[in-house]
Amino acid sequence: MLENFEIGIDIIDISRFQEKIFESNKSFYEKIFNPSEIKYCLNKKNSYQSFATKFAIKESVIKCLDHPINFLDIFTDHENEKPTVTLLNNSSHRFLVSVSHEKSHAIAIVISELI
Repeated sequence: MLENFEIGIDIIDISRFQEKIFESNKSFYEKIFNPSEIKYCLNKKNSYQSFATKFAIKESVIKCLDHPINFLDIFTDHENEKPTVTLLNNSSHRFLVSVSHEKSHAIAIVISELI
């Protein structure tokens, strides 16, 4: 049995974000995503696919943890084109992240290591 490791997975229908047009629903997005995450997604050709993928990452992280956490305390970024996760105000976890998306769905898998 692996100790100190957890895994989380989430899949989301991209249309859930496409139906919430950013310009009309900024407060919704600001409850989930940090300003730099919003900027990253809005700069992508398919911004709603990017929002859905980042949301799936955050949901996967939540499933890895044994305590409640706010979406805004989970920061997603990219390093060498690969997704990364940092918990704000908490450095006791390290994460491996894998994402994929197709026309209608985005999926994320996160492995968490308690360090």
